[in-house]
Amino acid sequence: MIAATLIGGGSPQMVQIVVSATSAGVPWTVVGSAGDRSWTVPGGEGIGNGGQLTLADNRAPGNQPVVYTYTAGGASQSSSPITIPFASDFVLQSLNGARSLALVLSADSLDTSMESGQQVFRVAGRRRPVVRYDVTAAVEGTFNVEVTNAQAADFHELIGTGEPLLYRLGTDLPDIEPVGVITYGRLSSRMLSRQGRRIWVMPYALIDDPYLDVRLGAFSWDDVEAALAGRTWDQIDALMATYTWDQIDAFDWSTI
Repeated sequence: MIAATLIGGGSPQMVQIVVSATSAGVPWTVVGSAGDRSWTVPGGEGIGNGGQLTLADNRAPGNQPVVYTYTAGGASQSSSPITIPFASDFVLQSLNGARSLALVLSADSLDTSMESGQQVFRVAGRRRPVVRYDVTAAVEGTFNVEVTNAQAADFHELIGTGEPLLYRLGTDLPDIEPVGVITYGRLSSRMLSRQGRRIWVMPYALIDDPYLDVRLGAFSWDDVEAALAGRTWDQIDALMATYTWDQIDAFDWSTI
């Protein structure tokens, strides 16, 4: 049996996928799908150990039904559809989901480009050039995002790491992938002083996801410690007394 639930107090929330039991020694995959798009969940390939499998996903688009499918030994099981609510149509976040910002994407962010892999050489005595060519580069573009004064510090923290980022859409845009891992170039901005926000111009290029083989954790130890702060060990033991280890692995620590 496979089940998908929203978990955590972040915005947007992560999806937790729980497979009740895996077959020992049998390779498995967990894939998410929305519309005609599908993706492998981070850490979504492995070998069954006979126990429960718990994964987290933050690679899904928002505001549309998402289904997760577990496949092992040629047999598949699918979860009920789940929708991840987005407060805005554009979310920018770290790959592990620890930092996330819901931003307004300006309408002039839809232009894209592709750089040719051709090199043209003029040769003496020939009217037509000699061409060397390679594959055309993937789509590049520019996101123009509105950052409010209240979001400015979080935006600078997100960009300040220099790491690739994950963008996710909460609406369909023509010819724009609904989710992508990007690297970005020099950022510039203009201030809309009377409106209390700044427009940041963010040139980006799509890259391959570098951490798809790494399982995500919906909660860090800091989250757990914050949830249990102020309790004695006896109180913690009493709180968890009725839970099995499988239930603790899938526990939503934001509910305490």
